Amino acid sequence: MSSGTQGNNGTLVVAGPDTIQVADFYVKASILRPLVIGSIAIIVLFTFLRFISNRSIAAMNVTDWIANVAIGSTLAGIVNGNSLARGMLGLATILGFQFLMSFIGARLPARHGWILSSPPIIIAFRGRLLSKVMATHRISLGDFYASLRQKNILDISQVECVFIEANGSFSIYTRKEVGTCEKVGVLMQVPGYKALCEDADTRIDALDDDKRKTEGRCDDEQNDVAGDAC
Repeated sequence: MSSGTQGNNGTLVVAGPDTIQVADFYVKASILRPLVIGSIAIIVLFTFLRFISNRSIAAMNVTDWIANVAIGSTLAGIVNGNSLARGMLGLATILGFQFLMSFIGARLPARHGWILSSPPIIIAFRGRLLSKVMATHRISLGDFYASLRQKNILDISQVECVFIEANGSFSIYTRKEVGTCEKVGVLMQVPGYKALCEDADTRIDALDDDKRKTEGRCDDEQNDVAGDAC
């Protein structure tokens, strides 16, 4: 409970454990210290991210994911009482590493891009699921159908291809979309899609009538082609 003394001008000067003191904002043991230190760290981080390239806040690959998690953890450590100087040095190290990786990745030849970023994984092709590829990469049917619903696709027969991108997001292209394009160079950059397209005519001719009528599943050969390409 607070105690008080009478001042010279008749005012009550309050002092005691319940009173907020100036030292409460910078003493490490104080409950108010995170308010000041955390605010400083957030302002510095915001200023840095605001005035550099938007690439630093993009989640495009594994390096970005690691950086985002590490930045959040480091910032939380600063707010919870870790050294401000050490924390800011840690943030600078994380952001510097991310900058270096993105700088190198932007200058790597396309054929070497897999070193820093995994290629997209194709999990559906021309109305059929690549079930073995999905099992290998631990993708459930529920996740797959949820991605179709988000794209307002009512039936898998409408799908030309579905990819899992390097950042874990789903990219979905319908047969209607692909059919209106004279060139599908963007899709042909994906090894799995290119391999399946090159093999498609021979593979379809080899299928018997029963397999042609099967919806939602690809045969073993298609799964192998897509798996090898990924």
